[in-house]
Amino acid sequence: MRKKKIRLYNLLFPIWMFFIWPSVLWLILLPANFVIDSVVLFLAMYALHLENRISLWKKSIVRIWLIGFLSDFIGAALIFVLMLVSDWLKLPFNLILFPATTIIAIPGVLLAGVLIFFLNKRFSFQKLQDELSGEQIHKLCLALAIFTAPYAMFIPLYG
Repeated sequence: MRKKKIRLYNLLFPIWMFFIWPSVLWLILLPANFVIDSVVLFLAMYALHLENRISLWKKSIVRIWLIGFLSDFIGAALIFVLMLVSDWLKLPFNLILFPATTIIAIPGVLLAGVLIFFLNKRFSFQKLQDELSGEQIHKLCLALAIFTAPYAMFIPLYG
């Protein structure tokens, strides 16, 4: 009797894997995510013609950054669960090939984007309600959700 190997596919940005197997990639991943979140936030503030951008950035960026990681982790966890369920149900498609990887990844990426939007709206800009209107906060959160969602999860891992 041969033991079945379990392989996990479809997570190029497997945030859950970094929690399980810490590595030197953390030294690249953490600052890179911080820079991306900062750039998106600054560009969104610039597009909205907001003043005091540095002050707004200082008051919100750490929460935005942490919420991004939490949301990516939850999205990756959903993809992992969907992969386990599809394996358990013995669905007739190969998770290595393109259509299946996309089908499995879509819910995780969407969930991460939605969480980025709502959690940032609730927590990241809570202290800024005196400085920003509800519409400005909404647009900032929408920009963060759209441009920082973990789209790399669509790229399959082969192995």
